[in-house]
Amino acid sequence: MMKTGLNRRSFLSAAGSVAAFSILPRRLLAGSGETPPSETVLFAAVGVGGQGRADLKGLTEAGFGKVVSVADVDPRSIAATKQFLPGVKTFADYREMYEKEGKTFDAVLIATPDHWHAIPTLEAMQLGKHVYTEKPVARTVWEIRKLMEAARKYNVVTQMGNQGHSFASHQTFKSWVRKGLLGEIREVNTWTTMRVMDSKSKIPELAKLEKIPDGLNWDRWIGPAEFHAYSPYFTPNRWRAWTPFGTGNPGDWGCHLLDPIYDALNLRSPNRITAEITPGWDPVRDRLAFPNASRIRYEYDLANGKTMTILWHDGEFCNEVPRPSVLEEGRELGNKIIPGQWNAGAVVYGSKNVLKYGSHGADGCRVIPETAMRAMIKDIREEEKTKPNFWMTQIGSHFEDFTTAIKIGRKSGNPFETAGYVAENAALGAIAVRNPNVRLEWDCEALRFKNCDAANAMVEPHYRKGYELKV
Repeated sequence: MMKTGLNRRSFLSAAGSVAAFSILPRRLLAGSGETPPSETVLFAAVGVGGQGRADLKGLTEAGFGKVVSVADVDPRSIAATKQFLPGVKTFADYREMYEKEGKTFDAVLIATPDHWHAIPTLEAMQLGKHVYTEKPVARTVWEIRKLMEAARKYNVVTQMGNQGHSFASHQTFKSWVRKGLLGEIREVNTWTTMRVMDSKSKIPELAKLEKIPDGLNWDRWIGPAEFHAYSPYFTPNRWRAWTPFGTGNPGDWGCHLLDPIYDALNLRSPNRITAEITPGWDPVRDRLAFPNASRIRYEYDLANGKTMTILWHDGEFCNEVPRPSVLEEGRELGNKIIPGQWNAGAVVYGSKNVLKYGSHGADGCRVIPETAMRAMIKDIREEEKTKPNFWMTQIGSHFEDFTTAIKIGRKSGNPFETAGYVAENAALGAIAVRNPNVRLEWDCEALRFKNCDAANAMVEPHYRKGYELKV
């Protein structure tokens, strides 16, 4: 990260690229004769629907940053945002915001539907802005890789918005794995009982012409995706269930559930992916809809010559998650589908210990059975006597980590360069469920499947004219 005494209204251009600046503490500029920039990180936001507004509240109410401008194609979202940010400048088109207000903010928060992640994220980096983009980083593998490359090229701070990455439980789990307390990781079973909308059953209703809500710029909402007439089954809050706009359950929950194991083991792309889905979904007839339920097998060829497997379960497949033999009788795993409730979690099988954790940053990570947990904690405390800081603690909130990284000139805890591989797992899972019962062989260097042309057609998006990703 380059540091500069320039004020916040300046950015550096060098070697054809934009170099990021850090917000310098006032004390460093004392006596310099310059007017020091504020120590508060100033934000613009693209997409202020439900998740976007939640992010802005988390960011501002804790005092991590100040929001100076927001953009959204839906005036209803703008109005809801102004209720708690009354002085914020508002735009219907983020491009106008970037052009007119680009000198007034340091960082951009992107919380659009998945199909709109890549373009405003890249354009912000090209302007030298730091970027916090909601998970997944982008909808397709190709876009994710381009954003990973751009993060390195433009030397800005980036963060994927899977907030659990900064939780204490995530850091503790990573510490246990890396210190060998679980032994060699052989298999991970994950599940989420949360389902995306049953979009397949709604396909016939898409033919009905619906009135576009007043003020909603539907053409801009569609943006780079293939055009479809407005439907209330697309937005608000329903776009994840549709293949042109979202990444289904693998993209929604995979970035939470698989992030801890990816980070702990420094995993990259899987070598093989196989998906099972519920019967009745047709890849041609139902191509717009994600299947209602899936089980995905990810296989990783490790450096030691061994293979590790991650098994993903969602929808009705959650009921089939194997029960660990070491789990105490009468203790529930939490994988069963119960109407009106949701659960998510993972079981990590190591050569020494078996561990269970929940969603969002390995929440509630515990070795099972409890007798093994107590024995491991005893060993940790003994180790602590001779090796201080053996127990890894919390970094802070996700926004705190991001804004601190901007201020002091370091990478965030979850930059695109590594978080991108978690997002890529989600994108690959979304491809696999649309090509079920095929053992897809993934070439991570060539960005192609060795054995499936239909899957290869989904690696790179097909942009509408005028909405291309300009790398």
